[in-house]
Amino acid sequence: MPDLLREAVRADAFAAAGTPEVRDAAAEIARLGGESVLAVVFFGSRKTKPSDDPWSAHDFFVLTRGYRGFYACLRAQGALRRSPSLLAALNAWLPPNQMSLRLALAPGPLRAKCAVIDLETLRRETSLRRRDHFCAGRLFQPAEVAYVRDEAAAEAVLHALTSAHRITYAWARPFLPAEFDVTDYARTLLALSMAAEIRPEPSGRAEALFESQREYHRGVYALLLAELHERGELSAGPDARYRLARAASAWERARVRAFLRWSLVRATARWAKHVITFEDWLEYILRKAQRHTGQDISLSERERRWPLVFLWPRVLRYLREKDRP
Repeated sequence: MPDLLREAVRADAFAAAGTPEVRDAAAEIARLGGESVLAVVFFGSRKTKPSDDPWSAHDFFVLTRGYRGFYACLRAQGALRRSPSLLAALNAWLPPNQMSLRLALAPGPLRAKCAVIDLETLRRETSLRRRDHFCAGRLFQPAEVAYVRDEAAAEAVLHALTSAHRITYAWARPFLPAEFDVTDYARTLLALSMAAEIRPEPSGRAEALFESQREYHRGVYALLLAELHERGELSAGPDARYRLARAASAWERARVRAFLRWSLVRATARWAKHVITFEDWLEYILRKAQRHTGQDISLSERERRWPLVFLWPRVLRYLREKDRP
């Protein structure tokens, strides 16, 4: 029997037209990273376009065969100032690393925000064995394979992307409405996923993402819900609406909540890693916060010089007040 979900994910991820800018950026990342780069996957706001923001970075997953070789190659190309050994150790400890690459492309430079992870770890992190929500929480949404080294890497990436979509049922199930359709399902996914991280965007981001991805979700997740119905997980009603065949228990809800809280802890720890792995991290966060809130955020000289010491009161106040009119 054909795997319709897998084929739908393949059609979107591998047959997406993409832009020359994205393809060129992925090829340049692969060139800078050398033989260790197996694939480059384009995702995020530039892919789904929930807002027209020309200053937003391009988000990529960079899938490698080994961290040390990747960072050593970047260092040799002059694209990295940090120690390859240090970054490789951080990547192995809490994958992925987030790093910024400024790519010299025609007609102009491009800023790539790269989540670096090896392929085997990505396969784990898009499965039920995942250690947190970071990878699955991004790759259940539209993604484009902008570069792949060979057919074996292509199949491994497709497996990970399909799994990221399929396992959504495991963490969405306890929080689905009594009756739901594919739109309700997708909205539940995005709301839960956004709650698993501290983000500088104000509330309403999940709904904006849904609107920008509506057609994708309706196509792909309709297939997943049909698959779950065929397996007996769901019962179907009129108007393409579903019910759980077996009610979610309080234990299931508690387990998913605990996992998402743990994911929040790990996501916050990654922010601490950005100080080392992400060059110009402070300016990036400031620009992102200003774009999404419209606030003019100015730091004192002391806050800029020692942000890890003096910036915390400002950060906490911003997170507390960012959703206020």
